[in-house]
This record gives sequence, C-alpha cells and structure tokens, in this order.
Amino acid sequence: MSKIKKVVNTIKDWIIGNGIEGAAGLLVGIGLWIFGFKIWAGVAFGIFAHKNWDLLKSAIKSKI
Repeated sequence: MSKIKKVVNTIKDWIIGNGIEGAAGLLVGIGLWIFGFKIWAGVAFGIFAHKNWDLLKSAIKSKI
C-alpha cells in the first residue's frame, strides 16, 4: 500500500510541477496523434517536452 501511495504522490507532484500546460500538452498530443493530426501533435508534444525540461533543469540546479 505504501508503494502505491508513493507512486500516486510522485505523479501528483509531477502534475503540480508541470502545470496545466504540460499535462494538457501530453493529453492533447496523444489525442491529436490518434486522430491523425501528427504535425499539431508534434507541437503539443513540444510544449510537453519544454515543461519537463524546465522541471529537469530546476532539479539539476537545486542539486548543484
């Protein structure tokens, strides 16, 4: 049970850190990809990747 809580808390922290733009970018990108709008899906995935890059960069800066 504690492992499930840890996973849920990690996902929740990721969504909070990523913001609505990152989470929405992932969901919209998947939806667009499924419906065949691959160029627009790439734009949405780019927003998602940018938000994750910001999280990674801030995590690395906090370690230094």
